Order: sequence, then structure tokens, then C-alpha cells
Amino acid sequence: MKRVLAALLLICCLLCACGEKPAAPEKLSVSLENGAAVIRWAESSEAKTYRLYRREQQDVDYKFIFDSEGDETSYTDRFVQSGASYIYKLEIIGKNGVSDALESTLNVPDDKQDGKEKAPELPVITSVTAKDKYTVVVAVKPQENCTYEFMRASARDGNYTLAATRDEPFFYDANEDKQTNWFYRVRAIRGGLRSELSAPQQTGYQAGTVFGVPVLMYHEFVTQEDLDAGVAFDEYAVYASEFESDLQWLQKNGYTSITAAQLIDYLNGKGSMPKKPVLISIDDGKYGVYKRAWPLLKKYKMTASLALIGYEIDNATNAPDARSKSEAPYCTWQELAEMSASGAIEMVSHTDKLHYFSHDGRCGASTKDGDTLAVFLPIAQKDYSDAVRSFRQYLNTQPLVMAYPYSKRTELSDEAWLKSGYQLLFAGDSERVSISMTNYFVREAGLNRKSAVLRRVARMTGEPFTDFIEQ
Repeated sequence: MKRVLAALLLICCLLCACGEKPAAPEKLSVSLENGAAVIRWAESSEAKTYRLYRREQQDVDYKFIFDSEGDETSYTDRFVQSGASYIYKLEIIGKNGVSDALESTLNVPDDKQDGKEKAPELPVITSVTAKDKYTVVVAVKPQENCTYEFMRASARDGNYTLAATRDEPFFYDANEDKQTNWFYRVRAIRGGLRSELSAPQQTGYQAGTVFGVPVLMYHEFVTQEDLDAGVAFDEYAVYASEFESDLQWLQKNGYTSITAAQLIDYLNGKGSMPKKPVLISIDDGKYGVYKRAWPLLKKYKMTASLALIGYEIDNATNAPDARSKSEAPYCTWQELAEMSASGAIEMVSHTDKLHYFSHDGRCGASTKDGDTLAVFLPIAQKDYSDAVRSFRQYLNTQPLVMAYPYSKRTELSDEAWLKSGYQLLFAGDSERVSISMTNYFVREAGLNRKSAVLRRVARMTGEPFTDFIEQ
């Protein structure tokens, strides 16, 4: 009897152990580096995800700011202010739940010393690069808690006029003159104190590595068989035969398709880039992607980034049989997981529940008049968190990109979505994003609020493919 009881006790212990939540993080450190908070933590073998929250000392509630993959053990928070105190909280999400949290505090020094503000140093321009035939990228050595005035003139000793004020140490000068032969000087501002102007530097000074990536935008792919079955040929649909011709043209002309993840890695100093990259993006997650586009991508050994409308995918998954009666059928999560596992299609987000043309005065994932970052950021964070939850549950991945619904965006919405956790944003075909149809990048400038927003050209049916790609 004792042996039986001992065996039962052992089984109970094993069952309890199998269901234990992950252990709390062992280490969490925060340091101030170049005006940003750098949060680091110890790696845990139990972690599928590390989840990071932040609150200012006077706030009651934490706000979610970041989910990392299991092998990422640091995060840089660039949104800290002089004189403020921040508390960061880290949780480990594992197979059996969420761990207890570990907290760490950062006190950002006040720029005032002995009642006086500390004056910024004389700025140093580190590079001036012609990104394309319209745009110059000016990079400055960063200083803590500074904004920067970028001044421009047509001659070294000319009359320098204010071109822009930025809170990042980069300026993307797509000026009205659409020229790149300029001289630049920069002034740093901290509080009420202003530095002298930097030494002038001309376009071409220590120029960085420039590369271009055209981004194509598709939506739905149909055949005559689909139309006969009741599928609608909407404004942005193309015939599957047109898509196949596009892929053939790209291969014939030396293009190699890349994913958004590859682009992010390269801008972060990892990996390589093919000689002629192209990013094929597809919006919505319609069933035609599974039936028509995916087989063609596999046939030509190419990749695409598919932006999913979360609630539409949920509806299709819950009622897959209803698709036979729908003019606009969507994929299920199971079909998306199959495509994702093939490596031919990278899954990104088209928002979880914000793909509505009009809601609360907003259009899609953009801001409305009167929105501030404090108002819009929680909306973006909530939708991002919901999208991450679905991606992790069904696809075992995390969305790195958000494609703007209806191509509607503002600089404020860009800031909010990038702060929520996305690393790239797919915009529309507008010169407000980029004057050039191709997205050009300065690799040394990396990812910032400007370089992270990509212009996409919408492929329209019945038109020559060469109208949609800059050669």
C-alpha cells in the first residue's frame, strides 16, 4: 500500500512539474546609452517569448512595449525624456504560461545642472549621402535629449536656411527643388540652449552604402473559373496569368525576391542583399492567394509578404464552408500556416481589427485630426498585441510589418505603430512616402522613422508590368 501511495505521489509531482509556469527572469538591467534606454536580460531556456512593459514612475499602469523572440535578450527604448524615471517590467512566456515579473528602474538625468541647462556640444555631421536622384540623407553624431536643426545652402559659404527640425539624428531631404547637390550645417538644441552651427559638409561626404528595393502591391488573384463561381473581380484584382507573367519578367530581368525580414536584417547589419532585390507584397489574405498565387511563387522559387486582416481570417476559419457563397473569400489560419511553413510566403499584418474605412473618425490604421501620441498609441498597442497573439497561436511567428489599410497614414501614426512593436510599415503609392517609385536605403542609417516606411506600387490589371516598376 505504501508503494502504491508513493507511486501516486510521484506521478502527482511529475504532473505538477509539467504544468509549472516558467521561472521569473533572473536578471534585468537598464542603462542610458546615447539618449536611449537599453534594456538587457538573462536568457531563459523556458522562454518562447520575452514580454516587456514600461511605466513612468508617476503612472499607475504598465504599458506593453515589446515582444521578442526567444533568442533576443535586449531592447532599445528611444522614447525617454530628460529628468524622467521609468520602470521596466519583464515577463517570460513559456510553454505552460507566464512567469512572475522582474522590474528595473531607470532615472534619466536632468539636463539641468545646478539649476542651469547643460548646453549641447557642437554637432558633427558624420555623412551626407545622395540616397536617390531626389533625396539626400544627412547623419549627425547623436547627443542625449537633443533636437536638431538641419540647415541647407547651395554653396559652402552661402546663405544657410532652415530645411527641417528633427528629434532623430537623421534628415531625409526630399526638397522641392528635387536636387541633391547641397551643403549642410546642423545646430543641436537641448531645452532652451542652442549650439553653434556645425562645420559645413557637402553631399557625398563620407557617403554610405545605397541600395534600392521596389515594393509591389497585389491583392487578389483570380481565373475565369473563379469568376464563374461567383468570386468578384474587384478594383485591385489581377488574373493569375498576369501574376505569372510578372514573375517571369522579374526573373528574366535579374530580380531576386526578398522578404521584409531579410530587409530588416540587412538594415540592422546582418546578412546580405541580392544585386536586384524586389519585395512582392500582397494585402488582405484572400483565398486566391492560397489557390492561385502560392503555387506560382513555389513554381518560380520566389517569395512574397502577405498582409493579413486578422478579423477576416478569424471569420473564414470559423466558417470555411461559407466561402463558396462569398464574393470575397478569405484564407483560414490553417491554410496560412501551410503557406508560411513552405517558406514561400512571409506573414505580416494588415491590422487585427482596424481595417475599416471609417471608425471613430479614423480611416484604417491612421490618425484623425486632433489625435496626439498619447491618444493614438494605446490604440496601436492594443491592435498590435492582438495581432501578435494570433500570429503566435496559429503561425508560431511574430509580425514584423504592418501594411496600412487603404494606404492611409500620417507621421504620427508611423511613430505610434513603430513604437508599438512593428519594425517596417508598408504604405501606398504616394510621393509623400518617397519621390522615387523604388525605395532607396542608406544601410549605415539603418531603420528609423523615415526609412521604416516603404512606398508600394499597386499592380493594376490590364496594364504593362513595366508601368509598375522603376528601371
